[in-house]
Amino acid sequence: MGFLGGKKKVDTERGILEIKGSMNALTLRIRRLETRMAEERKKAKEAMANGNRSGARSHLSIVVDLENRRNRYQQQFLTLETALLNLEEAKDQAEVLRAFKIANEALESARKMLSPTEIQQQLDKLSDSFEHISVAGELLSEDISTTGTSLESDERIERQLEQMEAEVLLEKEGVLPPLDEQKEKSDKEKESEEQRIDELLANLEEEAKKEREAES
Repeated sequence: MGFLGGKKKVDTERGILEIKGSMNALTLRIRRLETRMAEERKKAKEAMANGNRSGARSHLSIVVDLENRRNRYQQQFLTLETALLNLEEAKDQAEVLRAFKIANEALESARKMLSPTEIQQQLDKLSDSFEHISVAGELLSEDISTTGTSLESDERIERQLEQMEAEVLLEKEGVLPPLDEQKEKSDKEKESEEQRIDELLANLEEEAKKEREAES
């Protein structure tokens, strides 16, 4: 569906709605990918701690694939954001038409990355008063097969493996405490600092009280 479509009057509000719907759908995709990435990294570290380097590599291969997908979504989000800004700031009909052309291209690219259902759900949330907006394009495959990874991806996986291997080794030797312990230590240090501040404040209040009593 094109925004122009022979219309003499450009429906700016509807265009903005569709762009925002696509941006919201992309944001949800990005969050789901980041959640999955965190889960796979955790599994990779557990495998490495158990001496299963090949298993850790398998999980990190998935992480790299998910990172690539997330980066594509983020780039598309920025493109839509720019198109939205241009559309909102358009001052006359000519600027609106130019902004629509750019927005239309950005939306066509977004539709290839998102399912019609995802976009429509966001549109429905934004406004129930608009008619159903149909979108074209194919679903981006969710197959996260690790086959056929590029040389660059392999190098990234190896670097992450080496880093994770070093972290696990340091944790076992007691040089680097596990993340949970580091957080617990940080919380305790913060609590200790707050207690120290309270003590200093109490001392200052006591000194001020004595000075007032001496003056009176």
